[in-house]
Parts: sequence; structure tokens; C-alpha cells
Amino acid sequence: MDVIQIKTLVDITNTNVTRLTQGNQLEIDQNRNFNTLRQCLELRSIVVYDIKPSLEKIDIKSLGFGSAYKGPQYVWTFTFSPDRTDAYLDDSNNKAGCLNDDLHAVPVITNLSETINIRRAIFDCKDSQYKNIIIQAI
Repeated sequence: MDVIQIKTLVDITNTNVTRLTQGNQLEIDQNRNFNTLRQCLELRSIVVYDIKPSLEKIDIKSLGFGSAYKGPQYVWTFTFSPDRTDAYLDDSNNKAGCLNDDLHAVPVITNLSETINIRRAIFDCKDSQYKNIIIQAI
């Protein structure tokens, strides 16, 4: 079974809060970003995961994010498996390659708990300066 790991500078905290009666607007918007990510992942396959996205503040220098982002930043990490092998395989034989196209430019809610200033409110998988999400098969 394939294992895919996503690291992002966009707040994808899975709060499970969908209404103000359950929490606050921040928690609703965080959960909206997570749901958006999950729905995009499930365009090609049902995803299976045991652990919600984790959050840590780390130096992102060597992780591969855009050059505009430096130093210690909040990074959300989400690890999951598709329900079938090679669901995201691209023509270059990259096991997670199709996700770069599926997720690039998908709108997100910003100004949540991020430590970066997101220039455009999207998952940016391609811009060498503003890339805010990294996808890899592990």
C-alpha cells in the first residue's frame, strides 16, 4: 500500500468543528481547509488515515517550500494511504505526482494559525517562490 505525506504551511487543522454551536469561527475555517484537502485527495482514491494532521514549528530551510518562506514556521503534516496502489502515479513514475496538479491553485482560507503571509489564498504546489505545500510518497 502506498503512503503519501503532505507538508503544508496552510492551516489544515482537523478540528471536526462545522458549526458555531460546536466551536468558534477559527475552528470551523481550519476544518474547512482540511476538508478541502481531503476532498481533493479523494478525487482519485478514498484515503485512509489513523492520525489527524500534526503541527510543529520547524526551520523549513531544506524542506522544499518556496523561497519567500524562511526560518522557523508552522508546518502541518498529513500522512495517509490511498485505497489502491498507484492512485496518484503520474507519467514520470512519481507515486504522488498527480496530486501536484489536483491540488495546485485550490482555494484555501488564510489568516488562521499560519506563521507565513500567504500571497494568494490557494494551495500552491508549483511556484518556486510561493510554494506552500509539499507532496511526496514515503
